[in-house]
Amino acid sequence: MHQDTLKYTYDQVETYKEILELKHIKTKMLIVNIINIVFAFVVAYFLYQLNMPTRTIFLVLFLFGMLLLGNIFLYALDQDLYNNLKLAMYVNTIGEYVIATTLILMFQTPSIFTALFLAYAITAIYQDYKVMVISNSALFIIGFLLAFNFNEIFSIPGNTAIQNTFIVIFLFLFVLLLTLSSYILIKRKSFFYNHLAQIKEAEVRNMNLLVEIEQLRTQTQLNSKDYYRDLLRFSAEVSKKIGIENIFKRKIELLKDLEKSNPKDLLSKYPEYTIDQIQDMKFMELQVNSKIRHIAIKASKTRNIQVNKKEIFSESQFKSFKHMTDERYVKIITFVVFYVLLKMDKPYLPEMSEEEVKDILYNSEYFYLIDQDIMEVYLNNFEVFDTIVNDILKDKWDYAPHR
Repeated sequence: MHQDTLKYTYDQVETYKEILELKHIKTKMLIVNIINIVFAFVVAYFLYQLNMPTRTIFLVLFLFGMLLLGNIFLYALDQDLYNNLKLAMYVNTIGEYVIATTLILMFQTPSIFTALFLAYAITAIYQDYKVMVISNSALFIIGFLLAFNFNEIFSIPGNTAIQNTFIVIFLFLFVLLLTLSSYILIKRKSFFYNHLAQIKEAEVRNMNLLVEIEQLRTQTQLNSKDYYRDLLRFSAEVSKKIGIENIFKRKIELLKDLEKSNPKDLLSKYPEYTIDQIQDMKFMELQVNSKIRHIAIKASKTRNIQVNKKEIFSESQFKSFKHMTDERYVKIITFVVFYVLLKMDKPYLPEMSEEEVKDILYNSEYFYLIDQDIMEVYLNNFEVFDTIVNDILKDKWDYAPHR
C-alpha cells in the first residue's frame, strides 16, 4: 500500500514548532553574542601584548563589531523574527570562520589553527541542520586550503607533502565524526520539538471539541455581545473600586470592533494604538479567535493539578502504542482492541471499512505510534483481525459488520 506521509499532517504543528524553536533561538543567539564579545576582548588583549600594529587590532575588533551589529539589526526587525534569527545564525556561522581564518593568516603558527575548532564549537550551540552543513563544510574546506597553500604553518622536518596528506585525512575523518554526532543531537532536538508541538495540537483540538460538545448539548451559540457588555460592566466596577479611570473601556470597544472590521481600518478610530498593537489585540477577540476561551477552559480543567517538567514528555509517550517495556502479546491485544473500536459503529465515530482502517493506520501519525512489528503482523494478517470482529463480537454485541 502506498504511504502518503503528508495526508494527515496538520499545519498548526509547524506553527507550534516555530514558536517553541524561536524561544530557544533567542537564548542561543544571546549566548553566542556574549561569547563573541568575550573573545573579542581576549583576542584584542593578546594582540596588544604581542605588540601587533594598532590597525591589526582594530581590524579584528571591526570584524567582531560587524558581527554583533548584524545580529542586533536582524533581531530589531519585528516582522518574521523567526526567519530573521535563522538568517542571523547563518551570518554568524560564516562570520566566525572569517574571523578564525583572519587570525590564522595573521599569526601563521600551528597553534592558531585551533581557531577553526573554536569557531565550530561556537556555531555548534545553534544545533541547526543548515548551520551544521555550513560550519562543517567551512571547517574542512578552510583546513584543506590552509594545509596545501600555507604548508609552512605546519612544516616540520620530513616530507611536507605526506604530512599535509595526513592532516587532510585526519581533518576529513574529524569533520565526518563531528557531522555524525551533530546530526544525532539535532535529530533528538527535532524529535523533542515534534512531540511538544503534537501535545499542543492535541490540547487545542480537545478544547475545541469541548466547545462543540457544549454547543450541541445546550443548543446555544456564543453570544459575544453579552460577553463584552458584562466585561465592560465588570471593568467599570473594578476601576471604581480601586479609584481609577476605566482604562479597559477603549480596549473592550476595540475588541468589539475587531469582530467586523479590519485592523488597518481601525487605525483612525483608535489613534492611540499602532497596527502591531491592534494585531495583538485581535488574538484576544472572542468570536473569531478562541485564545481567551481556551485559557478559561484550560484553567478550569487543570486547577489543582501539578505537572513536573519531566512528566510533560512522558505524557506524550503515554498516548503511544509503542511501549518498549510491554510484552509482544500485550502490544497485540492492545492493537486488537483499537482495531475493533475502529471497525464498530459508535455514536461518536462511524464504523470504518478495511481500506479505511488500513489508510488511517498506514498514512497517518498512528504509523509512528504503533510498534513496527505489530504493524507488519497486521498488514500481513489483517484477515485474522477482521475475523475477530465478524465471528466473535457480532454475536455478543449484536454487531453487524460493515460491508
